[in-house]
Amino acid sequence: MKIDDPFGRTAQKQERNYASVRSTLQAAGVTTPAQVEQCLRSITRNALISTVVIGALAAAVALFYPQGLSVALVCAGVGWLWISATAVNGRRHVQRYRREMFKK
Repeated sequence: MKIDDPFGRTAQKQERNYASVRSTLQAAGVTTPAQVEQCLRSITRNALISTVVIGALAAAVALFYPQGLSVALVCAGVGWLWISATAVNGRRHVQRYRREMFKK
């Protein structure tokens, strides 16, 4: 029993998420290490593009509506945290898939 997850709910949720990612990768035909690497690069690229878009939107709010800047910055921060967490979890699941499929 873990102190931070006494009933194993977080671990079970992570396992369900991994099973979903694994089945999606298999359905997409990701069967080689090169394809897995491409998925990892794609996750990183998409996270960076989303971060740039959020930054551009916050800059546009600052330029055109300075009174709303504080709200825009809070929303941008929450969005960035969500994107970062999603990218980290996605990369972790794809890396686990790579380890299990290709024994790396």
